[in-house]
Amino acid sequence: MNIAERRMELFEMLRDKGVVSLTDAAERFGVSSMTIRRDLQFFEKQGVVTTSYGNAYLNKDSSGAEPSFVAKSSAQLLEKQAIGKLAAEYVQDGDSIIIDCGTTALQVLKYVEAKRVTVITNSMPVSNLVAGNSKIKLIYAPGEYRDVSAGLLGDLTVDFFRSIHVKKAFLGAHGCSFADGVTEPTTEDVTAKRAIFSAAEETFLLVDSSKFGHTYLMQNAKLSDFDHVITDEGLGKTDKAKLRGTCKDALFASVGGKPTDEDEG
Repeated sequence: MNIAERRMELFEMLRDKGVVSLTDAAERFGVSSMTIRRDLQFFEKQGVVTTSYGNAYLNKDSSGAEPSFVAKSSAQLLEKQAIGKLAAEYVQDGDSIIIDCGTTALQVLKYVEAKRVTVITNSMPVSNLVAGNSKIKLIYAPGEYRDVSAGLLGDLTVDFFRSIHVKKAFLGAHGCSFADGVTEPTTEDVTAKRAIFSAAEETFLLVDSSKFGHTYLMQNAKLSDFDHVITDEGLGKTDKAKLRGTCKDALFASVGGKPTDEDEG
């Protein structure tokens, strides 16, 4: 388990329990208490955690909070790369596409760099990757920068996306479940994603298997609303079958060496 994955799991422990002992966390992850303390200081700087007398507490107004883009960017990286590569196969020369804020949607861009496309985004990491690529035309949405999402959100962002029309939109999610659909921790996230969704002829939900079974503050859409849902082979057999029955098109990206449904005993 790398640092980002440990911090993501630690944050989920705090969200579930409200309080975590540094000693218990160190034992669970097989690291020193000092390492856990540094992890918690990372979240303290974001204002979502307070530490005191060997315990860490999730701040009362942070139950719907999310760890920053930096913390999320390395978690499930191989799965996200596989999802991004599969999604990029749907992008053709001449397409206009929206790439949403998010660490999974970002991966799409890495596999379309050789194609002549127009990329519209509210994600700063996406815009940074596009810089200097003469084949890609970049249109950057206006709005107010949010460090947690590493992108622009707010009324200006929503109004902008409501005014455009594109071929394809690639959206991420913080959580999804068969009961609650695709959910986000803030209303700002939801309103921006809904506007992006409405701007596209064809919509793609890109979500790694670890996001399934998690529900956040507000629903963005149902799983069945998307034209394509792309996740990875880490999803269990039962959930794979359920996803196929729920979605118009469920796709499972394979990380090298992982078995497909047909290969599993």
